[in-house]
Amino acid sequence: MRINGRAVMARIHRVMNEGRRFYEDLVAGDDGTLLVPAAASFADGRLLIDGADPGLDGVATVLAVGAAAARPPFPGVATVPYLTSSELLRLDDLPRSLAIVGGGPIAVEFAQAMGRLGVAVTIAMRAEAPLRGEEPEARALVARVLEREGVRVVTGATGFHLSEGPLGVRISWDGGSADAEHVLLATGREPAMAALRPHEAGIDLDGGGIAVDEGLATTAPGYWAIGDAVGGEHRRFQFTHVATYDGPQVAENILAGGTNRPTYGAMPRVTFTDPEVAGAGLTEAQARERGHDVHTHVKLIRELGKARAVGETEGFVKVVLDRPTRKLLGATVVAAHGGDMLAELTIPLHVDGGNLDAVLATTFAHPTLSEALKVAVRNAVGELGA
Repeated sequence: MRINGRAVMARIHRVMNEGRRFYEDLVAGDDGTLLVPAAASFADGRLLIDGADPGLDGVATVLAVGAAAARPPFPGVATVPYLTSSELLRLDDLPRSLAIVGGGPIAVEFAQAMGRLGVAVTIAMRAEAPLRGEEPEARALVARVLEREGVRVVTGATGFHLSEGPLGVRISWDGGSADAEHVLLATGREPAMAALRPHEAGIDLDGGGIAVDEGLATTAPGYWAIGDAVGGEHRRFQFTHVATYDGPQVAENILAGGTNRPTYGAMPRVTFTDPEVAGAGLTEAQARERGHDVHTHVKLIRELGKARAVGETEGFVKVVLDRPTRKLLGATVVAAHGGDMLAELTIPLHVDGGNLDAVLATTFAHPTLSEALKVAVRNAVGELGA
């Protein structure tokens, strides 16, 4: 059956608009909250709203400007039309073909989604496998799934060049090329501060984002920053849930004189492919690099009765333990609903320093997918002996 591309995109637009309105109404409905749909910027040390001074001098201000797609510095980008992830979602019709440059979460999520909607997809990346920084087993599985579903996966590509082509756009690299109606550049995101001009208020930058201290205060009195706006090491964690973690802690610091110091060692990360790739803490390689004596265990999802019953057998749970202490250092869950499952191992990482006693003492319902977490932990600890 032929997919109605316009109907698909219309539904995407409707879902996005409904979600936006929901949160706007939620914020506007809070007592004492004024939602102003306008652009903020700084000039001569003052915060301006749509270019005018709103008289907010001395009011504590949190900068949460989010991130925007970065433009890679390869030839043709300045002259040949291309799409960012936001622009792709604003199309009125599905493209007939799509070439994607990048191997991160946004790139692979769109590669699989567009491929399943009948779009001819090529994804090309510099890395040797998608999702750099994740466990090698997860990276190989994602590449295998994409190829099995008909996506052309090109790894180790260098020398990218964008030009016009017979189908619309051509993306070339050393030794190859792809022609498509559109090209999606998914090569990273950077803090959306082009129009903000934070230096006008004495706010320093760090690695392209706003410089903050341990409490997320900027270098200018009265200003804090959260989420994707923050630079430095914080930029490793470009997830919406980072801002929702930062925000309440900064608010408490401002309003109640709190001394919160957000930490990110157990921050969950999820790539919403099918199966999902979810992780928290250290991968095996990262743990070894930090000098840990590492022990790992992998539990295959296909060994679960629930997975076989619902036909979702792809994936695994991998736990990384510190051998001397038997504490959890990190976990990766590759499975249908892997992001939902991950939370049960994020809790001991974030709250209890990786102590697994609570997980080992908890009975997990059967048959469920989440019981793979308990089995992986139990087996890993058991392999270490008494």
